[in-house]
Amino acid sequence: MTTISVFSTDPASVNCAVITGSTGSLIVDAGPFPAAGRRLAARAAQLRGDSPGAGGIDLVITHDHWDHCFGAAALLEATAGRALASSSFAADQEASAWLALDSLRHDPATAEFAAELPDDPGELVVDVTPVGSTSAPDGIDLGDCRAEFHVLEGHSTSDLVVRLPEFGIVFTGDLVEEGDPPQAGADAALSRWVDSLHTILEFPEAEVFVPGHGVPVDRGFVQRQLADIDGMRHRQDDTEVALPARTMPGDHDRSVPREHRLR
Repeated sequence: MTTISVFSTDPASVNCAVITGSTGSLIVDAGPFPAAGRRLAARAAQLRGDSPGAGGIDLVITHDHWDHCFGAAALLEATAGRALASSSFAADQEASAWLALDSLRHDPATAEFAAELPDDPGELVVDVTPVGSTSAPDGIDLGDCRAEFHVLEGHSTSDLVVRLPEFGIVFTGDLVEEGDPPQAGADAALSRWVDSLHTILEFPEAEVFVPGHGVPVDRGFVQRQLADIDGMRHRQDDTEVALPARTMPGDHDRSVPREHRLR
């Protein structure tokens, strides 16, 4: 039986996930700091019924922003698995880590958190197997569940989504955000973002979309956010834009940290 759990942690209330099938496990994103990565590794080991450090649990990273990948080195040390990501992530992660760590240290809102991070950004960088290369397929068979990887662009230059066709679930990274406005920074391109959301909506089985931040959303929510981004694309440049926040209707647990079981 496949289990799928979403974990939300601060700072940034970022979502990570553990997918456990009958023959393998996969972690989606590593969290914002080493302790978060170690906690994910330990929980993944629990869910598959062994002890932390047993190895063999792979990690897939949705993009190169710090809150999704600064826990990767610690996580991989605990699991002895591979890091899978887009080729752009593999090329850019070292520069991204240096820039992000410097920014975190100089921002009063994150300076205290940054003190928990290593002095050397190189300690946060991991060896990456690019998805779609000869050594990494575009998906992983976890036994009774297949995880497919689709490399896209828009929120960043290194976006990747994880699709579970058997269950109609897509992990979107920050191509979709719920509760807070989607973040369009200097590495965003709204035209490509619109194309990527169209691609995600073309997955015929997809009904549940797990955003990079916020609670899981439905197809209608993604369509509304696509319309927001497409509208902004026609009115402003592709960078440094202010997009509206949207929330998923209903009563949802928004506590942090939290674990939400999808199945």
